[in-house]
Amino acid sequence: MTSKTRPISIRLAASEIEQIRARAHRLSANITGVARDLIRTGLAGGDNKALADRLMRIERRIAALEQQSQETYARVESTDKAARDLLAMFEALLKALTGEGSGRAA
Repeated sequence: MTSKTRPISIRLAASEIEQIRARAHRLSANITGVARDLIRTGLAGGDNKALADRLMRIERRIAALEQQSQETYARVESTDKAARDLLAMFEALLKALTGEGSGRAA
């Protein structure tokens, strides 16, 4: 069972509205949604320490993913170089076997 919602009206200073507008722009969200989220977070007891801890955990996850992506990129680069080397050796072997490199006419 869902509880009914009801609109409320609050007055904010122009600078506070601008802060919400800037945050909404950064999040690609609408101003009402950002204000609603801020109010709900405050009502849920979202203190700054808890938010800072959560942001730190997110930052650590991002750093770990970044490290993992760099390692994956290095492996892909290594595999690509090995594949190019093998292709060059195969082409050289093919030329040697067909006599293309010896100057004989085919």
